[in-house]
Amino acid sequence: MASQSRPRVLLFDIGGVCVVSPFQAILDYETANKIPIGYINFSIRELTPHGAWHRLERGEIANDANYFRAFKADLERPDLWAKFHKQKLQVTDSSKVPPVPNIDAEKLYWSMMTVSRKPDPYMYPALKRLKADGKYRLAALSNTTVFPEGHEFNEVGPDDVKALFEIFVSSAHVGMRKPNRDIYEYTIKLVQDTWGKDIQTSDIVFLDDIGENLKMAKSLGIRTIRVLLGKSRDAVKELEQVTGLDLLEEDARAKL
Repeated sequence: MASQSRPRVLLFDIGGVCVVSPFQAILDYETANKIPIGYINFSIRELTPHGAWHRLERGEIANDANYFRAFKADLERPDLWAKFHKQKLQVTDSSKVPPVPNIDAEKLYWSMMTVSRKPDPYMYPALKRLKADGKYRLAALSNTTVFPEGHEFNEVGPDDVKALFEIFVSSAHVGMRKPNRDIYEYTIKLVQDTWGKDIQTSDIVFLDDIGENLKMAKSLGIRTIRVLLGKSRDAVKELEQVTGLDLLEEDARAKL
C-alpha cells in the first residue's frame, strides 16, 4: 500500500481500533466463567442478521430489559452450543456436550461497553496527530448501540474519540450495520457529498479489526488496514507508511 498514491480520507472503525476492543471483555468473561473461548462470538455470528445483538446495532430495538432477555436467549441456545462443540471443539458425541452455561447478558454487555470507552494507547495518539496535521480527512464508520436515556455513557468525556472525526457514521442511528454493503455505500456518498464528488473509493483507507468488514470494503475498491487484537501499534506503523507521517509517540516507537 505504501507504493500507492496517498489517500485523501482515512476511515476508522471505533471498537478495537480507536478504543480498546470489546472482544477483550468477551474473552475476559469467557475466561472468568469457564466458557469455551470463542463461543460468545460464534453464537452472535451464527444469528446474523436477525439476532438481538444485530437488531440493537441497527437501532431496531431499544436498549432495555427486553433486549437483555433476547440477547441472553440467543447466547444460551442449545442448538448453537451443540454446533460450537461439534465444529470448533470436535465433540461429535452429543452426550459429552456439557450443559449450556448461564450467561449474564446484561453484565457481559456493560463490561463490553465499559472496556470500549478506553482510548487505544497507540491509535488514539495517532488520531490526535492526524487531526493536528490536517492533511487527511478523518471519518468513522462503526457498528454502535444507543445507550438508554440518562445513562452516564451518553456524556461526552475529554477523551471521546468522536470529537476527532468530521464524519461519524453510527450503525444504530442510520439503521444499517457492517458488513452489509448498504452502510458502506451510504458512507461513501456522505464522504463525497461532504468533501468532493471527485473522491474515489481508492482514495479511502479503512481501518477495522474484523475481516468480513474489511472484505466488503475491499469489494468496493476501498483500501484497508486490519487492526489485530492487541496489535494496534503494528496498524499505526502501517498507517505511517500510508500517510507519510510520524504517528507513534516516542516511547511506543522505542519498543519496536
